[in-house]
Amino acid sequence: MYKQINIDTYSSIITSIAVSAASQVDGIASVTYEPGLITNNSSRRKRSAVEVIIFDNLVTINISVNVYYGKVIPVVVCNLQEKIKKEVEASTSLTVKTVNVNVVGSVNI
Repeated sequence: MYKQINIDTYSSIITSIAVSAASQVDGIASVTYEPGLITNNSSRRKRSAVEVIIFDNLVTINISVNVYYGKVIPVVVCNLQEKIKKEVEASTSLTVKTVNVNVVGSVNI
């Protein structure tokens, strides 16, 4: 019998796993918020640093990070994607479809 998952609970757990995994990847300075979005009244609004979308037991994760200056960004991003995918699939019964990484900025060491 198929058991319905609690999307909010899984989203929270996956967010924690993604942030923890990011802290373990060489070259990641921090998980950060995306730059603010311009709204109708020209005020700035921040979006979440990690967004989790679960549909049909497939997970899409969007994460925004700062990378240390001097690191090769494509290598760091690839390592982060692999680490998050591995950790989420090992900790949940879900399959990771996509891990989208948005590099917001660089940080001097």
